[in-house]
Amino acid sequence: MESLITPVTVWTGEEIVDRSAILIRDGRVVDVAPAGGAATLEIGDGAERIDGGGKLAIPGLINAHTHLYSSLARGMSVSPFAPASFTEILEQLWWRLDRALDPESIRASVLIGAMEAARCGVTTLIDHHASPNAVPGSLDLLKEEVCDRVGLRGVFCYELTDRDGPERSDRGIKENLRFLDSIDDPNPLFSAQFGLHASFTIAEETIERVASAIPDGVGVHVHVAEGPEDEARCEADHGLRVVERLDRHGLVRPNSILVHCLHVDGSEKDLVAERDAVVVHNPRSNMNNAVGLFDLPGFLERGVLTGLGTDGLGANMLAELFTAGILQKHGRSDPLAGGFDALRALLFENNPRIAGRLLGVELGRIAPGAPADIALLDYAPPTPLRSENVLGHLLFGTAVHSLRVADLFVAGRAILRDGAFVDVDEEAVYAHAREQADRLWDRLG
Repeated sequence: MESLITPVTVWTGEEIVDRSAILIRDGRVVDVAPAGGAATLEIGDGAERIDGGGKLAIPGLINAHTHLYSSLARGMSVSPFAPASFTEILEQLWWRLDRALDPESIRASVLIGAMEAARCGVTTLIDHHASPNAVPGSLDLLKEEVCDRVGLRGVFCYELTDRDGPERSDRGIKENLRFLDSIDDPNPLFSAQFGLHASFTIAEETIERVASAIPDGVGVHVHVAEGPEDEARCEADHGLRVVERLDRHGLVRPNSILVHCLHVDGSEKDLVAERDAVVVHNPRSNMNNAVGLFDLPGFLERGVLTGLGTDGLGANMLAELFTAGILQKHGRSDPLAGGFDALRALLFENNPRIAGRLLGVELGRIAPGAPADIALLDYAPPTPLRSENVLGHLLFGTAVHSLRVADLFVAGRAILRDGAFVDVDEEAVYAHAREQADRLWDRLG
């Protein structure tokens, strides 16, 4: 299969190339022509030609932490809901939702979440799933909807916790191990981690079972110190800080994702850096839950591989990046905080490196030999668009005004063409999702 996108403005991930052309063959970028150089490309007679006029091609975006199971919560109300702490938000809202999920509502949630991510130019999702009354086989449902049906790349895990009793905890361990074992060979389209909820909902016996069972080279995906109570409980129960507890069991490793890390101290940050683990920041979720300000400079200055996620609160990674910047400025009362260098590192350098660790493929560039993960944005810049100011256009143009993804490709496969899904009946999917949402909300206990 061969495709030619021309004429198009290309941001390769490093530079802007105007009036260019992108040649895709067998899932990879063959070449990116210089300005006006489409005629220099060696194009087969049967190549599909895609009009890139008025479009900006960017590398497909990566969401380094999300919860697709939450997609049907939009507009949902629960009663009582009067939380006074982060734990009470979980108890009164999210833990009620995840207990109500069944296989059909999981499928509907995941499919909607994946489609909305695609509409935001996202080509890779790193998900953290929970459905305590529908555990066995749940990760297969995610892989089928995200990767097989929509066509995105995905990394999946099941959220192990003891909060729903020993039987469900045992099922969580088995589901993680089963899905990990089902991946016979490294696959650049999907992979797995071992999911943990958070230290304060996992007993010592359970974490010891995880440490003894997790395969070498596999990382955990865990919420760390999202609220202050996680650290307080860990010190009271185990005499350790959260990162120290995880490290004592050998779980702070290069393929582990430690999410949030809002209330970790300096020694924990040093430990994360020493172990070369990953930290993922989720600014809009943190603001919505009023849990604290992320120490972005503290992690970046230590050389920690620090990425960006949405925590299930939407799918628009460019809007998330914009929020990351203004949150740093506001929270530190410093207009220079959260600058372009830090923001570019989060989404366009570190997120591809994180996905590369887990999927074994180099993402984040439109260049010869790179996987053809490409988003074509409808974008007519009202000011000059250059290599040195492209982030300003993405943040203050597409993120705050209108993000319109016209075409999306993952490994050369067309996911969206001219604003429509190629292989998914969007109207039918949304109608089914509304039916499932009604049933799901009725089951909330």
